[in-house]
Amino acid sequence: MGSKRHWSPTLVRLLTRITTHIRESLELQTILDTTVAEVRSFLKVDRVKIYKFDSDGNGQVVAEARAGDRLASLSGLHFPAGDIPPQARELFCKARVRSIVNVDRQELRLSEPGRGLSTATEELSVEEVREQPLQQLLARPVDSCHVEYLQLMGVQSSMVIPIIRSDIGGDARGDRLWGLLIAHHAQPKSFSAIEQKIVGAIAEQLEIAIEQASAFGEAQDRARREATINQITTLLYSPAESKPDLKRVLDKIVFALQACGGLLCWSENGVSHCYSHGSIPQLTPQDWTKYCQTFTAIEQPFTTTDIYRVPQFDVILPSFRKTDICGAIFTPLQYAGETLGELAVFRPSLETERLWAGDCESDTRQNRPRQSFEQWREIVKGQAPQWTTGDRKLLTALAGHLAIALLQERLYRRERQQRILVEMRNRELDEARRAAEQANRLKSDFLASTNHELRTPLASILTYLKLLHEGFYNNEEELKAYIDAAHLSAENLTEIVNSVLDIAKIEADRMTVETTQFELASFLDRIRRIFQPESNRRGISLSVDCQLDRLYSDENKLRQVLMNLLSNAFKFTEAGEIRIEVARQPESDPPMVRFSIVDTGLGIEVDRKETLFEAFVQEDGSIRRRYGGTGLGLTICKKFIEMMGGRIEITSDGKNKGTTVSIWLPDGCGEN
Repeated sequence: MGSKRHWSPTLVRLLTRITTHIRESLELQTILDTTVAEVRSFLKVDRVKIYKFDSDGNGQVVAEARAGDRLASLSGLHFPAGDIPPQARELFCKARVRSIVNVDRQELRLSEPGRGLSTATEELSVEEVREQPLQQLLARPVDSCHVEYLQLMGVQSSMVIPIIRSDIGGDARGDRLWGLLIAHHAQPKSFSAIEQKIVGAIAEQLEIAIEQASAFGEAQDRARREATINQITTLLYSPAESKPDLKRVLDKIVFALQACGGLLCWSENGVSHCYSHGSIPQLTPQDWTKYCQTFTAIEQPFTTTDIYRVPQFDVILPSFRKTDICGAIFTPLQYAGETLGELAVFRPSLETERLWAGDCESDTRQNRPRQSFEQWREIVKGQAPQWTTGDRKLLTALAGHLAIALLQERLYRRERQQRILVEMRNRELDEARRAAEQANRLKSDFLASTNHELRTPLASILTYLKLLHEGFYNNEEELKAYIDAAHLSAENLTEIVNSVLDIAKIEADRMTVETTQFELASFLDRIRRIFQPESNRRGISLSVDCQLDRLYSDENKLRQVLMNLLSNAFKFTEAGEIRIEVARQPESDPPMVRFSIVDTGLGIEVDRKETLFEAFVQEDGSIRRRYGGTGLGLTICKKFIEMMGGRIEITSDGKNKGTTVSIWLPDGCGEN
């Protein structure tokens, strides 16, 4: 184009004013609108427009400035890729050409700074454009179809300047055709070399402004993306939360991506879990995990704007048909090569309207569809909004943070489980140690007590036998008294030894239960007769109230239990009565029989009842000194009752208010 040092000060000031005006804003649309207005004012033409290419080669008029109504407005209209075919776009990228068309003369001039003009006639392919020398491509006659194209638009002359961006990968030089700056006039017009230079310089400044606006927009997107990531990661790693609120995190991700639904799946110890947001198909966590892994195995992240065109969706499409979901993006949650879960976000189908220029019936001469420029409206249905590069970056970054949060939560839970297990084990060890210490203490007490209890009857027996052996008695009555006393001491010793042996057999699991059916009334009457002399001697009433005829149980063990309980009742009752009551419990499940031994004796402190069934324990230390005993009786009773499938309970209203011992046994006869 030539150095600006050779331009007149007027041109330099003009260019400076225009470029300054163009670059006053970082908003892309403002830059484009300013550019077309300035260029139209400078060239004094009917219309100046900026034509932007999309990724498919289609174009759209994104900015337009007109003078009057000699040329119709094309603002916002879309044009198919064939209107500017690939070989033409390739030529713009390769030569950075400026095109001046005079439709009246049917003349097309392609120029490059510092190069002359040449002529070529045939239509070339993209490959031929790439391979042929540039000298042969710089000037070409106007194609008859292109003349018709411009005539239908009402254009007699035009100037086309390519807008090329170098910050996006395109051809081998890293250039890409972003769009075109086009000037149209309804009358034949020649554009001077100065006008070409000024507009070319403006185009170069526009390229710089577009790159700056793009960078500014990307910086804004990046800032918004980072703000979203910070907000969600703050929620993930908040110290106030004992574990990450993954449901809340998923809600915010769906909102940030302007979606209608989301899914977060993860597995642990072979069990699949998932959280969902919005109206998505109700599949099991296992199925969702399997399908998500199918998509992420194709691409990471996997995206689609139309799930109905993706074969992998065929299996679950019936579930999606009940929703308005059409777009989806899937990404794995990975950390250090391990996949911890999957994240999916869904977008609904939107109805999109697009205005096209012309009826788009294909011209048979070339792939440039155009018969008119009358607007026609295209309604696109069944498609979700495109997933942008920013969407992919945001989801990928959030997936990384989610993977770390899942891993941390898993490690935290494992550490907490280990800590709980250690605490439980320590408590168990403490309890076992206390139980062992208590058992040792009780056994020590028992040994001391048993030593005394054994020595006392043994000493008594030996004393009376020595008296008998040496004849130290005066008459038969005294002899009989000595024999009775020795016999009583022997019975006491036998009772102590039997109790110790019973406890030993129970602890060694050598005690067995032998169940038989027996007459309960006669069984209880025999027990009553045994205690009747004691009842008569002490003036304590003894009564039996039995409402059953038979019982199916271990008769010997039940007898031992009742004898022990009645002995305790007489031992601790000074006056009043002792009752034996037996009745069915029809309301219990399974049916039970209740035995109750009720006395009006010393009673029991409320806080001591739970310890009475422990081995070697009595209600009060003074009790043993006053009434004797080893403290094993109730322990044996409880073991026997439990072996027979029942339970035992002691109730008392307190000291000196009597005691009730209740026994529940299975009602075998009642069932039969």
